[in-house]
Amino acid sequence: MSEKRYSREEAMDALMAAASRADGVRDDDSVSESELMAMAGEMGVDSSRLRDVLSRGTGSIQARDDVSKGWAWPGNETFERIIDGELTAAQLDEFADLIGARYEDPGTPGVRETREFWEGFRYITVDVSVREGKTRILARSKVSGMRLAPFFPLLFLPMLIFFGLTLKRDIGELDRAIEGVLSMGLIGYFGVGWGMRASRKRILAKVDRLGESIQERVRGERHSKHSVELPDELQNRVGK
Repeated sequence: MSEKRYSREEAMDALMAAASRADGVRDDDSVSESELMAMAGEMGVDSSRLRDVLSRGTGSIQARDDVSKGWAWPGNETFERIIDGELTAAQLDEFADLIGARYEDPGTPGVRETREFWEGFRYITVDVSVREGKTRILARSKVSGMRLAPFFPLLFLPMLIFFGLTLKRDIGELDRAIEGVLSMGLIGYFGVGWGMRASRKRILAKVDRLGESIQERVRGERHSKHSVELPDELQNRVGK
């Protein structure tokens, strides 16, 4: 069974956290657990403290989003963040409240909290869950037909008025009337699409802020109040 490996950033963070409590880089850009323990020994850091730090998670964030491409209207989309580190039941509830109101199904206390919010034409549900040392944020976005419906009369009414006035002025301008209606329809289509993509950016910003807040909590619990600077030799081995 191969041993767990850590990125340069995770290795540096873990060593610094373990050293705070205690008052050779590879081509694949990672450090093995045994190498990390050896470095800790060189620093005089208790290996049990380092293992405790690693078990709490590094706070690193992995992003996985499934979004619509191109200029088409965005459909249902998902935004996922996985943070290396597990929140307590109380913290899970606290951080879930940062992103939205309680959902009709609030989730499973201590395991999963679900919240909801609106962003423009989009309805978003957010699951914040913990499992196997990880905290997962999963936001699901759906375009609401009910919120879009009132805008269709506002779009079609000017088109019909333009069409009628053009033909009333000159029945021979049918082609021009049709072209005008199609142009107005395209402007409306891309205008609403632009609004949906702008709301996507706001959703992403909220998800990222929540992920960063959880990351700060995870890393804050691993570090003491006083930071520790790693020796230059070890910084070179782990990677600056």
